[in-house]
Amino acid sequence: MPKRVWLRCEIFPGMFSTELAVQITTVDGHVLSFFLPKDSVRQLEGNSGLIEVELIDRGADFGFVLLPQRTFEGPNAARVPESLLTAA
Repeated sequence: MPKRVWLRCEIFPGMFSTELAVQITTVDGHVLSFFLPKDSVRQLEGNSGLIEVELIDRGADFGFVLLPQRTFEGPNAARVPESLLTAA
């Protein structure tokens, strides 16, 4: 059963004042990006933030997550480093 977790990401100003651009890096080194409403992102220091995702599966050093939005690059799911995931 999927579990809700926080995924650390990079955040940047969005096209509108009510949104942020979100960027994550997969275990394969691919960069995925999308926009989210500001209230969907927990902003940390600098360009760091947390977004809530569904953890679908786990490997030895990665988590397979369902992202809250389809990315500009296509997928709405990604394998991300385990070190970027924390309990929600």
